[in-house]
Amino acid sequence: MTATDAARNFSDVLSRVAGGEEIEVTRSGASVAVISPRRSRLMSAERFRELIASAPAPDDGFLADVLAVRESLGAPEDPWPSS
Repeated sequence: MTATDAARNFSDVLSRVAGGEEIEVTRSGASVAVISPRRSRLMSAERFRELIASAPAPDDGFLADVLAVRESLGAPEDPWPSS
């Protein structure tokens, strides 16, 4: 679809994309963009477990580093203090 056609028919383009279609936009015969449905940013629980399982184990100093950072920051403030 040309850029001019996409601009003139943008509502139709969005409807088509919402229906799952991918639309290539061209200018002077050259591809300049692809309008496609939004990709999900979520991952499955199975994929998350795979990533966690494949992550390297923390080194021996990791716990000490975390504790040092927590101590340097101090206790968090209560976001919902009692009146």
